[in-house]
Amino acid sequence: MKISKDIVVFDGVCALCNGVFKWLIENDKQEQFMYTNFQSNYSKENNLRLNKINSVAVIKLNGEKIYKVKAVYYILKKIKRYLLLRIVLKLLPLFLTNFFYDLIANSRYRIFGKYDTCFIPDKKTKKNFID
Repeated sequence: MKISKDIVVFDGVCALCNGVFKWLIENDKQEQFMYTNFQSNYSKENNLRLNKINSVAVIKLNGEKIYKVKAVYYILKKIKRYLLLRIVLKLLPLFLTNFFYDLIANSRYRIFGKYDTCFIPDKKTKKNFID
């Protein structure tokens, strides 16, 4: 599959992450992103190892990787959603926002649950999903 857009990488077995992923699919009206998960062949072949840092990531077309709150901000800005949250994220120091991000990320399975298998995209989502 030809990579033609920024890629959002998420944890495919995390219930919280899957909920956010489904929300993003619905709100990415212009289909600006491609998607994959930590458990995908793409992640393994490209040695992403994102599950070790407990972070959503965006891999930009130029190869730059952004993580944690910077990735969340980038995604929200690109799909033009949650202006107030974006302002708050921009004003607060990164070490502080990443601290709270890490608190949630490190306890996400315990709080929100974990699936036995990864999300399987439907036909509409499949065209932007990298396995």
